[in-house]
Amino acid sequence: MKFRRSLILPLIAGGALLFATFHIARTHETPPETAPLISPSKSPYSDVIAGAGLVEARSENIKVATELPGVVTEVFVEVGQPVRKGEPLFKLSDRDRMAVLAVRQASLFATEADLHRTRALPRPEDIPISEAAVERARADLGLQKDQLQRIEELFARKVTTQEEFTQRQLGFAAARAELSRIEAEDERLKAGAWKEDLLLREADVAKARQDVEQAQIEVERLTVKAPIDGTILKVDVRPGEYVGTPPNQTLMLMGDVSTLHVRVDIDENDLPRFRPGLPGTGYLRGDASDPLKLEFVRVERFAEPKKSLTGAGNERVDTRVLQVIYRILPSDRTVYVGQQIDVYLDAAAKPSTDASSRQ
Repeated sequence: MKFRRSLILPLIAGGALLFATFHIARTHETPPETAPLISPSKSPYSDVIAGAGLVEARSENIKVATELPGVVTEVFVEVGQPVRKGEPLFKLSDRDRMAVLAVRQASLFATEADLHRTRALPRPEDIPISEAAVERARADLGLQKDQLQRIEELFARKVTTQEEFTQRQLGFAAARAELSRIEAEDERLKAGAWKEDLLLREADVAKARQDVEQAQIEVERLTVKAPIDGTILKVDVRPGEYVGTPPNQTLMLMGDVSTLHVRVDIDENDLPRFRPGLPGTGYLRGDASDPLKLEFVRVERFAEPKKSLTGAGNERVDTRVLQVIYRILPSDRTVYVGQQIDVYLDAAAKPSTDASSRQ
């Protein structure tokens, strides 16, 4: 009995040791290898220059904004719609500027009417009045002359006084001066408008027209139009929204997508091996089985700080890159503006002659 009791503890310890060994062995089993959900792209060239690319429109992506702040009243386009240069995209409220335009148009009408009135001088109905005034002045001068002649005879016979004789002389002189004045006014009336008056009225009309044109331009600026022929890529504005004019505010995005380009960032460490015109191949992110053929377009001749980061742990953020533009050759693939592409350039190939001549 004592012998059996002495075996219990060793048996328990042995069982625990076996369980611990089995558990450790099971938890440390090597997991089976699993294939990645998305296979990464691989270079098709032996000597390669790799870079991250971003799909953009042939015209580059145009960020459409507004020159003036205001409330949006109408949006004329939608995403994916092709537009021609000059077609309206959206419109801001124009009530206040239409009121200013109406006031300036009324001012223009008034100045034009004043110019027309000045050019039409003299008025036909004013001429008989002026001529009648001349005839009256002549008749009055004749009367004063007759009275002066009579008083001269009486004064010679000592019948009248010196005072009366002087009054008749002054009356005749005043009548003669009045006739000269009225005749001069008649001539001025019949001569029409003064040249300098016409120039002044014409200057007023020109200024009023410029004011109207300025008001019309202000009204037209409230309707934002397409700067080029292209396709609407994004619409970020709706009727009723207030939009301002802060820097880099994008209300719409458009571009010419008849041909898509890829903007590739070439690391500065690869620049000594890069030559304009190298052939290239691209793979859309998430699809490494169907390559896209790329054709060289141009080089942006300015190395700038790297902005497009891949998120890799060993990626440097203080490096500079040279942006190279490639054209995506026609294919059956659907490519969207803004997609990322892994680009591989054949560094061992001979650059195309056309590309080198363009650069």
